[in-house]
Amino acid sequence: MSHHHTSDSRRNATGIGGGGRSRGRIGGANVPSSNPYGSTFNNEDDGSPEGLYTILEQGVTRPEENMISTPEDMKRRRECIEATWDQVRRWLHRHESQQERSAAAYFRGQGDASPLHLICKINNPPTDVVNEIVEAAPETVAWVDNHGWLPLHHACANGASTDVLKILTNAYPEGKTAQDNNSRTPLHFYAFRNSENPIAMAANVGMLCDTGAAAISDHGGMLPIHYACAYGTSPAVLKVLADAYPGSVIAKENKGRTPMHLAMVNSPRDASPGVVAFLLECAGTDAVNVRDKEGNLPLHLLTLGVKSIDATESENVNNVSECLKLYLAAKPYASPDFLAALQDLPGWLLDVAVVDPHVRNILNKKIIQRFPTSILMLDGIMYFALILCFEHATTNFIKQMELEYPPVPDLPESEHDIPNGYFPSLIILFIAATYFFLRELAQVIASLALGAFTSWLYDTTNWLDALVIVLVTYYSAIMTIENPLLQDEGDMNTEFEAFRAGAAVTKGVLWVAVIYFLKNTRVDFAVFLNGVFYVCKRLVAFLLAVLVILILFGQMFWVIYLETPVCPKCNPYNESECALDAGEDCTNDVCEATVLYGNFSHCEVGESFLKVYTMMAGEIGSETRYFGDLSAQIIYVLYGFVVVILLSNVLIAIVTDSYEIVQNDRAAIVFWSNRLDFISEMDGIASVVQRRILCFGKNQTDGSRSVYKQEQASGAVSVESSFYPDGSREWFREAWKSIIGLFDENPYDDGDLRPENIEFWVTILYKALALLIIPLWLLIGFASVGILWPPQVREWLFVQKETVASRSELERKKLEKLRVIQNDMKILKTEIRKEMQNDREAMFRMKAEVDAVQSEFLSDLQQVKELMTTLLDLGAVSN
Repeated sequence: MSHHHTSDSRRNATGIGGGGRSRGRIGGANVPSSNPYGSTFNNEDDGSPEGLYTILEQGVTRPEENMISTPEDMKRRRECIEATWDQVRRWLHRHESQQERSAAAYFRGQGDASPLHLICKINNPPTDVVNEIVEAAPETVAWVDNHGWLPLHHACANGASTDVLKILTNAYPEGKTAQDNNSRTPLHFYAFRNSENPIAMAANVGMLCDTGAAAISDHGGMLPIHYACAYGTSPAVLKVLADAYPGSVIAKENKGRTPMHLAMVNSPRDASPGVVAFLLECAGTDAVNVRDKEGNLPLHLLTLGVKSIDATESENVNNVSECLKLYLAAKPYASPDFLAALQDLPGWLLDVAVVDPHVRNILNKKIIQRFPTSILMLDGIMYFALILCFEHATTNFIKQMELEYPPVPDLPESEHDIPNGYFPSLIILFIAATYFFLRELAQVIASLALGAFTSWLYDTTNWLDALVIVLVTYYSAIMTIENPLLQDEGDMNTEFEAFRAGAAVTKGVLWVAVIYFLKNTRVDFAVFLNGVFYVCKRLVAFLLAVLVILILFGQMFWVIYLETPVCPKCNPYNESECALDAGEDCTNDVCEATVLYGNFSHCEVGESFLKVYTMMAGEIGSETRYFGDLSAQIIYVLYGFVVVILLSNVLIAIVTDSYEIVQNDRAAIVFWSNRLDFISEMDGIASVVQRRILCFGKNQTDGSRSVYKQEQASGAVSVESSFYPDGSREWFREAWKSIIGLFDENPYDDGDLRPENIEFWVTILYKALALLIIPLWLLIGFASVGILWPPQVREWLFVQKETVASRSELERKKLEKLRVIQNDMKILKTEIRKEMQNDREAMFRMKAEVDAVQSEFLSDLQQVKELMTTLLDLGAVSN
C-alpha cells in the first residue's frame, strides 16, 4: 500500500524510530514496572521520544491479565488504565510543543507499533488523548504494525468510543477497508463485540461499512457478519450489516458454513437466540437446510457446541433451548441425518426437540409410510412367532429328554431323530433370528453411513435385540443337533438342568423384547416402561437401605436361635428316629422341637435373610414360632413396625410419586423419544437401501455426509419416503375414501330412496360389496404387513394425536413469561439508572456552572469594591 511507504519516509526523515537503537531500548524486559498492572511510571518527565511510548506500553493489557475475573483484579485493572491516562495527559501537558509531540508520536517500538497503536490497544481510549496524538502526527493513523493492524483495527477490537472511531476514520477513510495480514478489516474486529449499547454499536457499524467493508472476507472466507453471528450481537447491528451487503446472510465461508451455522454452534451465548431469529427472518427458512462442505446442517453444529454444557447451567440451557425451538419452528427438511442429529442431542435438549410440533408432524408422517409400517408389523409378528415357536420347541424337546433318560443302549438310531412335532418350529425360529440379524446389520450400516453409530451403540433396544438373536440361535441349534444331551450319564443331569435354566431366561428376554416393541406403538406402553426405569433409578438409595435393614434383622434372628433346640443338628425330616447328623446324639427335646417347628427358617444365615425378605413381601407365616423367646418377640415386633409398616409404605409412596412424574410430566417426551429412535433407524435403513442396493440417489450426496434425497429443484428434502410412488398411495387413499363414503350421510340426498326405486337397490348393492371388500382389504393388508393398507388405516393405527400439555410444560411456559418480565425489568432498571446518572452528571455540571458564575460574580464584586475603596481614598486625599 502506498501510504506505508509515505509514513516510513516521514519516519526516517525525522530520525525517529527508523533504526534499531530506539526499538532496542524499548519493550519487553527493559521496561521497569513495579507491579503486574503497571501502576508505577518512571518516564513521565522523560524528554526523549520514547517516553510517551513507555508510559503507554506499561498500561497495555498483558496476556496473563486477560484471565482476570475477580472484582478486585478488575478494579485494579481499571485503576491502572486511569493512571495511564493521567500520566499521558501530564506528559502531553509538559510537552506542548508540536515538535516534541510529533517526535513521540512517530516513534515505533516493539512489534513496529506506534504510540497511537498502543493508545487504541487500551480499552476505551479517551477522545482528547487520541485527538491530540492524531493532530500531532496525522500520518500515524495509516501506519500498520507487524500484524498489519492499523490503529483503527486496535480501536475496533478494544471497544473504542464513537468519537474515537470518527477521529480515526476521518483522518484516514481508507482504513475502513484496510486488511491486516489475515485479510481482516476493522469491521471484522468490531463485529465480534457485544456492546451493552446496541444503538451506538449499530451506528458505529454503519460508519465502518459505508465504503464496502461488509462485503470483504478474511483469509478464511468469513465476512464481518460471520463474526457477528459467531460471537453474538444485537439484531440492530446485524440489520446494518445485512443492509450493507444483503447476500451476506446466506454467504458461505471457506468451509461452507453460513452465519446460521456459526450462530447455532455458539447457541449458549446470550445473544444467540436473537441472532438466530434475525437470520430466519432475513434469510428465510431455507437457511436451516443449508449444509457445509462436510454435509453438516446447522443442527449438527449445535450438537457439537452443547456437548460441554451442563444441564444445571440454566442460562446456557435456556439460550440453547430457545435457539433449537427457533430452528425447528422454521420446519427443516426431514432428512435421515437430520433425525440422526436429533438423536445425538443431549438428553435435556432432546426433551425440548421431541415435543416440538414440527418434529411430531415428521414422526407421524413417517410412521404411516409403508416401509416403517411394514417393519413395525414384521417386528411384532416375529416376536410373537419367536415366543410361540420357542415355547413349543422347548416343551417338546424337554419331554423327549425326559422320556429318553436314562439312555437306552439298544434304542434304534431312528428313535434319536428330532420329532417332527417341533421341527417346523425350529425352522421358524431360525428364520426369525435371521430377520432380526439382518435388521440389526442394516441399522449398523445405516448408522455408519450417517455418522451416527454412537446412537446405535448406546441404544439399549439394539443390545436387547442382539441378546435375543444370540439366545434364540444358540438354543435352537442345541435342539437341532441330534440328542446333544445324551452323553455320559453323569453329565446328563447337569446339562439338562442348564438347558432348562437357559430356556427359561430366553423366554423372559423374549417377553421383555415384546414390551420394548410395544413402547413404539402406543404412548401408554412407553410411559409404563420408562416409568419402571425411572422408578428404579429413584429407588437405588432406598433399596440399599432396605438391603442393609434386612441383613440386620436376618442376622439378629439367626443369632437369637443359634444352638437352640429349634435348630437341631440332627435330621429334622426323620421324626421317628431323629437320625444323627454329624455324629451327635439327638435328644427327645430336640425331637419334640423338630416335630413342632419342622425345619426352622432362622437356623442358617442365608435362610434367615430369605425369610425376612419374604416376610417383608407379606409372607408372615405362623407368628407363634417366636413365643418361646422374649428377645425374638421384641425383634419380631420391631421388624413388623420398621420393615412391614414403615418401609413398605415409604416404598409405595416413592413408586407412586415417581411414576406420576413420568405419567404427568414426561409422558409425551417419553413416547416421542421412542418414536424418534425407531423412525431414525427406519429412515437410515431406507436411505442406505436406496443408495447402495437400488442405486437410487447416489449423486445426491453433499460432502462426506450422506444426504437423503435433498437436492431437488428447491433444495428440499421430502418428508415422504420414495420407496413407493405417490400415485399408488393416493389411489389407495381415494379408493378407501370412496368406499367409506358410501356409509356417510349425504346432506344433499333428497331422502326419496325407497324399495320401489332402482337407486335404492343399487345403493344397497354398493354397500354390500363395500362390507365384503373392507374386511378382505384389511386382511390382505395385514398379510402384506401393512403395505397394501390404505393410508387411512395406518394413520388410525399409528398416528399419535396431540397430547394435552403436561404440568411441567405449563410451568415452563409460566417461567418463560416470568423470565421475559424479569428481563424487561432489568432493562428498565438499567435505563432508569443511566437516566439518573445522566441527570446527576447534568446537575453536577449545572452546579459547577453556577459555582463558576458565582465565583466570577463575587470576583467582579470584589473588584468593584476595591475600585470604590480606591475612589473613596482618592476623594479623601483630594479633600
